[in-house]
Amino acid sequence: MLEAERGTNNWVAQGKADAGVNGFTDGVGNATVTIAQQPSSGPYAGDYDAIQATVTTTVSTIFMGALNGGKVTLSAQAVSLQTPCVYLTGTGALQSYSLEAQNGSMLADSCPIYVNTNMYVASDGNMAVDAINVSGPASSSSIAGFAYPSPHFNSPPLADPLAAIASPSFSGCDQTSYSNPNASFSLSPGTYCKGLNFSHKSVTLNPGLYIITGGADWSNSTVTGNGVTLFFTKGGGGGYGQFLIGPYSTVNLTAPTTTSNGAIATILVFADRSWTATGAQDFELLSSTIQGDGIWYLTGAGLLVYSCGTFAGTDYLGVVADNTQFAGTYFEPGNNYSNIPTGNPFRPLGGLVQ
Repeated sequence: MLEAERGTNNWVAQGKADAGVNGFTDGVGNATVTIAQQPSSGPYAGDYDAIQATVTTTVSTIFMGALNGGKVTLSAQAVSLQTPCVYLTGTGALQSYSLEAQNGSMLADSCPIYVNTNMYVASDGNMAVDAINVSGPASSSSIAGFAYPSPHFNSPPLADPLAAIASPSFSGCDQTSYSNPNASFSLSPGTYCKGLNFSHKSVTLNPGLYIITGGADWSNSTVTGNGVTLFFTKGGGGGYGQFLIGPYSTVNLTAPTTTSNGAIATILVFADRSWTATGAQDFELLSSTIQGDGIWYLTGAGLLVYSCGTFAGTDYLGVVADNTQFAGTYFEPGNNYSNIPTGNPFRPLGGLVQ
């Protein structure tokens, strides 16, 4: 399962190798090992996000020598679910659809997506993911474009998959209404009140936690940084605001691999769980290139990605939001957390199920 989530092509071979470690080598000693995605039988039959391992072998018996030549065939199965990397937890109160895809592509061959309410794929939309699970009925969604595989409707709704992660807290301002006249500069971790805005700048974010109130607006800028968590909240005279990237920005930020200096492992953008939800997407990526490993954790807010050439990570990119709209964008979420010491933070929702 881990090899499949990493997007490698050797997950079948790895599964057979693991069976060999447990004494069952495919083709040796009457053993047959089969590793298959989308099981053909059992409770997860037809699920694209399920991988089934089947071991069949023939053994000699002591008390049944007169029957079947003293041999009996035994078979055992185990099923694991691939961990999703996109969760849309909204109830439909903010937007008509939890997921909207128009004039763009969502490609995620190593992880499924979960939509808690309904989805819309326009005629010019293109989705090719590992699995699509929708908690609403088929009648609640509109699939005019290409969606592969076919959505699995009436799936159980999911609660916040990262609820166990401790939230940062606001305790006071280090900077207020920050501005810098230089064309190029670095920022240090801290609390930035009443907005963190810049335009036509080249900015480097040093590793650590950035607490931001009043929102942020980054336009026509280049922003880079490793080991960064951006936490959006309110306080110090700043409300929740909006986080706007673009137009015409290039952002390459990565989340930390371990929790340090206040930053949270794997979390790149974190919206306060008490976020006052609005009908608009409070996190907007517009006509920009957004790259870097990290999870956008926005349980109470919406995410709009419009006309962005790329929104992708090198190894992993996750989204947890009330709702999302993708238009004119190449969006490539990923699920390879092999370089994270604590592993995949979504793992409790996947793993061995049968």
